[in-house]
Amino acid sequence: MDRTIELKAVAGLKYDKVRLVIKPGTTVRIELENADEMLHNMLIVEPGSRERVVEQAEAMDEQGMEMDYIPQSSNVIGSIPLLEAGEKASLVFKAPNEEGIYPYVCTYPAHGIVMYGAIYVTNDPDSLPRIDEDPNIPEPVRNQMAASNSMHPYPMEMPTVTRLFMPDASPAAIAVGMEKNQSYAWDAGFSHLRYVWSGGYIDASKQWDAKAQEVAELVGEVYYRNTAGFPFRVARKDSVPTPDFKGYSLNEEGYPQFEYKMGSIVVRELIVPADTSPGFQIQYQLDNVQQPIWYKMSDNNNVTVTVSKGKVEEEMISLTPEQAKQFIINISANK
Repeated sequence: MDRTIELKAVAGLKYDKVRLVIKPGTTVRIELENADEMLHNMLIVEPGSRERVVEQAEAMDEQGMEMDYIPQSSNVIGSIPLLEAGEKASLVFKAPNEEGIYPYVCTYPAHGIVMYGAIYVTNDPDSLPRIDEDPNIPEPVRNQMAASNSMHPYPMEMPTVTRLFMPDASPAAIAVGMEKNQSYAWDAGFSHLRYVWSGGYIDASKQWDAKAQEVAELVGEVYYRNTAGFPFRVARKDSVPTPDFKGYSLNEEGYPQFEYKMGSIVVRELIVPADTSPGFQIQYQLDNVQQPIWYKMSDNNNVTVTVSKGKVEEEMISLTPEQAKQFIINISANK
């Protein structure tokens, strides 16, 4: 064994090292410790295959937990199974003689979108791109890195962001704890908000106890629920596009800004607490808008909804292409 590398899965859906540099032909032992409360694994995959392997893991359904969400694929070079909090395991990686970039990724449902890193097999470590410009590491981490080749992000305070099984959502749910004692569930599987509650965050103790698909319990009361599904309509009121989720990045306050596509239209969605509590606002930015946009509102009698732009027509908000480029929806609970 030429070298041992210690790696940790840490809170925030990331590994504590997002780049590893290995010389061609080197044999290394990678020791993974799960320092988070969630389940995590690690797969080393062939160059350019990370997204494909993540999709294969997502499609495993009921067999996923039994197989530690490790798909049977020729693109998987090595793997460490799902680890519970505090567990450790290792694998041996024999670097090829040819230079290349080998991704490593957690394939637990919805983790692989942002939880990954890159093994650079190279004789010239100085040739690596600046870490804040490296396309082979996650954007949320890249945005928090210094303009250097440090492997560790700066520590930062942020709202609580957790990927786990949530009630009334797909396996790709994201729970976000906001300021002012509010929280929401956003569904990456369908690219839209599910519900918002006040009074606390989540109790996920059942998920940590065993490798089982138990859903988290909400701490508090739901005061807003999305009854419209995916809210956008393009060109016509009845034209519902199929969204393509691309991931999320954290803004300066630590709130996730979700990004997805509706055909050629890029949507960025940011949810933050409103000035009045309980309440929140959804800030939208749309790029490449060429046609009118409609936004279907949910049926919640216990909230008041106001919009920064557009015209409200029954349950729809009508927006011109120019108005749709940037608009805000404010939602506050009726007292």
